Parts: sequence; structure tokens; C-alpha cells
Amino acid sequence: MQAWVTMTGREETPASPSTSDSTSSRAALRFGSSIAFGTAGVTVVAFALALTALPNDVPYPFASDVIAEQWPGDYLWMYPAMLVMLLFVALLASVHEYAAPRRKIFSLLGVCLAIVAATVLLIDYFIQVTVMQPSLEKGQLDGWAILTQYNPNGVFIALEELGYFLMSLALACVAPVFMQGCKIERTIRWLFVGSFAAVVAALVAVSAARGIDRGDLFEIIVISIVWLTLIVAGPLVAVVLRRAAACSQSA
Repeated sequence: MQAWVTMTGREETPASPSTSDSTSSRAALRFGSSIAFGTAGVTVVAFALALTALPNDVPYPFASDVIAEQWPGDYLWMYPAMLVMLLFVALLASVHEYAAPRRKIFSLLGVCLAIVAATVLLIDYFIQVTVMQPSLEKGQLDGWAILTQYNPNGVFIALEELGYFLMSLALACVAPVFMQGCKIERTIRWLFVGSFAAVVAALVAVSAARGIDRGDLFEIIVISIVWLTLIVAGPLVAVVLRRAAACSQSA
């Protein structure tokens, strides 16, 4: 193998491509393991804050004093939720790195859907915290009804429904990646498939009961399903990726 001379004058032999690829793969899997744990942890924080911002008993549209009482607590959960979106894309990218070559088409599809879902939800939440929140603080409420999170038939709820539905679909797409016979991978696979099935069932049930006027009922259900799935699956995926990195190192 051809050697090369470093700036110190010592002669060294470059690593072979296979060694370099193996090292990169191990690093990516370890990174993915950390991302999986981080996704679960940040989701717990977002979920806990979101529970303090449940819909007010007063029907929409609220009086200005009711809205003022709920600010800024109703917006705090959106900050960790935006971080969850970024971590979710990184998590599925890590799963794509772990996937066997013949199953990378499934993980790639999952990554693409994750990017779309994260984009939709990041825009949705960013508008709330940077446009709607200052408008509320300054009392500039003209024309904000269609965009505010308080409107059960507004743009905010619709984008959340779309974004989290796509997240559940992305998780279902990467389920075939976890086809090893071990109990952890079977659990992950059925968890991802089951959560998507639950989302679809909820959409059908709510639509059948309420028609197109779903309000925020399906939104609350789909967020709860997806977040609980990430909280439970995150540590499991982390273990799988960490084991894969260890096996790659010993090989």
C-alpha cells in the first residue's frame, strides 16, 4: 500500500477504504444512539409542557382576558417541540444508516417523509412563537383568527394534523428496517406499525363522528400517539444502534 509523509516527516500508511467506512459507520451509529435518547427526552419535556396548555373550558372565540391569562404558558411547549422535529429527522437518518442495503429503500422513504413533516411543523410552530405571540403581547389581534392555535378550525390545527400524520407514516415506513429476530427489534417494529394504525383508526373514527368539523380532537389524539411512540421507542432504538456499533467494532 502506498505510504505518504506527514508534515512531521514521519511516514504513515493511509487507512484502507473499508476501515475508514467501518469507522464512519460506527461513529454514525453511536451518534444515532445519542439522538434516539435525546429525542425521547426532549419529547417528554414537550409533552409535559403541552399538558399545561390543554384547551380552555371556555369555547372559542375567547375573550381577550381569557387569552391573556393563558399567555405565555400556552406557547412554551412549542420550543422543545421544534427541537423534537429536528431530532426526529436526525433519528430517521440514523436508522437509514443502520438499515441493511436491501431495506434502505424503506428507511430512505421514511427520511423523506420525516423531512416533509418536520418542515410543516417547524413552520407552524415558528409562526406561533414569532408572529402570534408578539401580536398577543401587544394586543394586535386583527386578522389572527385563522392562524391562532386557539381556533379549532384554523391553519395551526390543520398543519399539526398533517405534520404528525406524516410523522406516524414515516415511522411505519422504517418499521421493516427492524427485522432481526431479537425482542427489541420486534417491539420497535410493532410499535411503529401499531402507532400508525392507531392514527389512521383515530382519523376514521373522528371523521365518522364529526365529519369535516373535527375541531382539535384528532390533533390531540395524533400528537399524543406520536409523542408516546417516540418516548417509548427512543431508548429501544438507541440500544439497537449502540449494539450495532459495538458489533461493527468487534468485527
